[in-house]
Amino acid sequence: MNIINKPEPLPRRVPDYMRKKGGVWYWTGALTMFAFIYEVITGLIMLFYYQPSNAYTSTENFLHSVPYGEIILTTHLYGAYIMIGLLYIHLLRNVFVGAYKRPRRDQFLSGILLLLLTLGVGYFGYSLSGDVLSADATDVGRGIAQGFPVIGNYIMEIIFGNGTQTDLFHRLLAWHILLAGLIAVVVAAHFFLAEARTIMPKRSESNYMAPAIDREKPDYKPWYPYNMIYMVELGFFSFATIFILPAIAALLPGVPTLFSPFPQVAPGNPAASAVPAYPPWFLLFMYKELDFQFAQGIGPFWATVIFAGFPLVYLIILPYIDNTFSLKLSDRPIFTGLAITGIFYLIGLSVWGALTPGIQIPTGYALLFFILPLVIVLPITSIVAKYFRKGRLNYNHIAVIGAAPVIGFFAFELGIILPGYFRGLGGIYLEASIFLAVLIALILLILMKSAGYFRSSAVNREPNRYFYIAIAAVLGFFSLFLATIVSVMNPTSITDEAFYSLSIGIIMLSLGAITKIYRKITYNE
Repeated sequence: MNIINKPEPLPRRVPDYMRKKGGVWYWTGALTMFAFIYEVITGLIMLFYYQPSNAYTSTENFLHSVPYGEIILTTHLYGAYIMIGLLYIHLLRNVFVGAYKRPRRDQFLSGILLLLLTLGVGYFGYSLSGDVLSADATDVGRGIAQGFPVIGNYIMEIIFGNGTQTDLFHRLLAWHILLAGLIAVVVAAHFFLAEARTIMPKRSESNYMAPAIDREKPDYKPWYPYNMIYMVELGFFSFATIFILPAIAALLPGVPTLFSPFPQVAPGNPAASAVPAYPPWFLLFMYKELDFQFAQGIGPFWATVIFAGFPLVYLIILPYIDNTFSLKLSDRPIFTGLAITGIFYLIGLSVWGALTPGIQIPTGYALLFFILPLVIVLPITSIVAKYFRKGRLNYNHIAVIGAAPVIGFFAFELGIILPGYFRGLGGIYLEASIFLAVLIALILLILMKSAGYFRSSAVNREPNRYFYIAIAAVLGFFSLFLATIVSVMNPTSITDEAFYSLSIGIIMLSLGAITKIYRKITYNE
């Protein structure tokens, strides 16, 4: 292996811009690592209480009877959600900035493997609760495994057992732990490659050409204390998110089944028939593809091979088919257009699956869904890239042109979803409509800001250090006050534990803000 960088000592130093405004995008891998560490800790705690022979009862007992069980269980679930979301963001960012190019091909491939393992461990963990959604997920998994040519029954038995519930949950737990261990190994390899290949610098540092290598310069600050304190800040914000989101979901009434932090009813419960057969949200896109009419004709295994295998193969061969040296998006419009189209597919299929779970989709609609974005996005990206290379467009124009199809797509989805709410099809239609409307509003606000609508003619003055110290003091006293309340709390109900979790999250959020203020005052970062 050609080790470009041999840092002494580990870890290596990085440029200042990676710690300043916008620098968090360079650390999406580190944020993922924080979530994984939390998952390992909470997972080991739950392992002491989980009983595969009585999966649903042991899950409910842990939730209601074990001290702080609600906090551990719900934050473990949402920690997995956050980890998967961060991996998607990490992968997509690397695709757009060209981080898959030499010398980071092997690092990019290890990231794809990490995403696959995380989706797998998420699926098996989701199935461990023993509720009705767990039963639905394992039924679909059995169907896919059994469809494997010749040895399908053997694969199904290896993964899902001999048909008894006890054997099923023993195997689900074993696969969950095994894949988590493999994630740890791949993460270690991925971080080693990141050190060996160097963190990808700003593309402008290499004149937008690969290989983009960060050569350590004399003015680079040492890891400690600069990067160490920045990692502490990111850690506080990461853990705050993990504690706050499930607490809010637990306290709000009518949270959709997809995002509920609690198990649903047992499969044998009469109320189970009223629970939609939802998969985990991060697999909605694949489950919806199984509802296509022609997919049902070829079987779940081959449908999965086609719909999940094609994008996977594309990502694996991407570093080799895009063998140019340019890192500019305008020099690789086809690959950029395919990435944008892939995002449309991912979001569109997920929303479609959330609103119409298990409903068969005619082949014509399915083909229209896949063909229409492709024939719109690819020509647009090619034309935009051509004019950008000629200097007739700048980044502000690109933002408007790029946002237009996104807004159009979300508006199209909103137009489909909102009437469903007025027809009385359920609260999830209203929530999806609000979510899409907020996304459209945010994109419009970002465009207006980039166009200068919110610029003030007055000279902006940087607040002095005493202002920051005062803010930090207020946050510190507030955190201490909240910690005092939490320390004497004895949460005995789901609601109490949700408030407890919310309080811990707010404390961590405040500590993250204090750390950020400290870095601003001390290091001007």
